[in-house]
Parts: sequence; structure tokens; C-alpha cells
Amino acid sequence: MAKRESISVSFTPEQAEFLVTCVETGRYQSLSEVVREAVRLFEDQQAQRQTQIQRAQHLIEEGARQLAEGEELDMDSVLGDLAKKHERLGDPEEPC
Repeated sequence: MAKRESISVSFTPEQAEFLVTCVETGRYQSLSEVVREAVRLFEDQQAQRQTQIQRAQHLIEEGARQLAEGEELDMDSVLGDLAKKHERLGDPEEPC
């Protein structure tokens, strides 16, 4: 098992109640397990965000290149693509 380090964290009463409920459902064995899962999910979210930022930077650079070279853009197509991407990003969160 990986080495563990204990730290102290404060939660609002509502957050603490949510953590306890997660354990009471039987899905988690302890509050620590719930918090570790939350940290793993946060790490994943941050990695996805970084990937999205890199993609956006690439698209901006590509668009600037196309503009500099005089390529025409079809705004209806661009806006449609953006709307589709925005819909894919909306991922509903599930409780414990």
C-alpha cells in the first residue's frame, strides 16, 4: 500500500454531511476514501482542462495562420462546431 500522509481539512457542515452520507451508502469505507476519490477526480478534471487549453491555443494559432494567409472562414460552420463542442463539455455530475 502507498504511504499515506495525514493532513487536517475543514469542511462546511453541508460538505461534512455529504461526506458522511457517501460513507453511509456503503460505496466508501471511510471519509478518507471519499476525499481521496474527490482529489483523484479533481486531478483528472485539471488534466482535461489543460488539454482543452492546449487545444484552444492550437486552434487560435491555426486560425491566425489561416487569417494571415487570406483563407476564408465560414462563420456558420465555425459557430456550429463551437456549439457542438460546448454541448460535449457539459457532463452532469453524479452524487455518491
